Amino acid sequence: MIAQLRAFLAVLGAALLAQGLVSWALDASGNASDRMPYRFANADPRHALIHVVWGTAILVLLGRGLDHRGCVRLALAFGVFYTGLAALGLAVHHPLGLKLDRGENVFHLLVGPVTLAVGLVALRGERALA
Repeated sequence: MIAQLRAFLAVLGAALLAQGLVSWALDASGNASDRMPYRFANADPRHALIHVVWGTAILVLLGRGLDHRGCVRLALAFGVFYTGLAALGLAVHHPLGLKLDRGENVFHLLVGPVTLAVGLVALRGERALA
C-alpha cells in the first residue's frame, strides 16, 4: 500500500507544481485566457502559488524518504486543506482574494476529497497492520 500512496502523492505533487508554474508563465507572458486549452492553467498568481507550494512540498518530502505514516499525514493534511478550499470557494465569491471560479472549485472538490479518502484508506490499512 505504501508504494501506491507514494505514487499517488508523487503524481499529485508533480501535477500541482506543473499547473502552478504554467499558470505563472501564462500570466507573465500575457497569454492567460479563459479559452481552452489555457483555461486548465489559468489561475491568478496567488492561487498558482498555493499549487506551487503544495506541489513542491509534496515532492520534496517524498524525495527525502517520507515514511508511510508521514505519507498518510501528508495526504490527510492536503485533503483537508483542499476540501476546505473547495467549501470556501463555494461559499464565498473569490475568497481571500483568490480567483476561484467554477473550474477551480470543481478541481478542488475532486482532488481534496479524493486525497482525503486515499489518506483515510491508508490510515485504516496502517492500523490494521498494527
